[in-house]
Amino acid sequence: MKKLYIISFLLISLFSINSCVSITNPFASNTFEVKEGYLSLGKINKNIAKQMPLEEKIGSNKIKIVNVNLYGAEDKKSLIVEVEFIFTSFEIPEGLPTVAKFKSSIDYDPKTREFKLAKLKLLDIRFLKEELVEYITPQQRRFIPDTLMVKLYSLVLHKSKKRLKSVKAIEVKDGKIKVYFN
Repeated sequence: MKKLYIISFLLISLFSINSCVSITNPFASNTFEVKEGYLSLGKINKNIAKQMPLEEKIGSNKIKIVNVNLYGAEDKKSLIVEVEFIFTSFEIPEGLPTVAKFKSSIDYDPKTREFKLAKLKLLDIRFLKEELVEYITPQQRRFIPDTLMVKLYSLVLHKSKKRLKSVKAIEVKDGKIKVYFN
């Protein structure tokens, strides 16, 4: 009987000690950090197409973005963002079709788990009806790229299922973006 008491005492004390000690799980998700990953330009362009058209109107000036496409730049460390839009104003009520090109990178927001465009830099704006260009005022010439940048920054390129760290660098190759994380 004495042995039974000793065994039960040892078992109870073992369970009580075990419940006080916290043992961490070595396979928990925060122990494995993603250092790099891939995003498909095809999927990104499909996600962007679902968000079209984007419109912004200030006074009589209006920009309607109808198409945005991303592809790799020649340096393979950035993206080219091609934006097709229509600019309308009091002077140009029928609208002026335009194409703009930006150089860009991407950024990741850990709170929303969204990849978005970052570091946009205007490369070129081409007005497709040259006879209407003379009606664009200097204020409108500043309004157009500023408004485009605001709208492009709002686009969601990809929503991640995992919580990742911030983007360190990207490499664009063969229709894919290799993303390096901090």
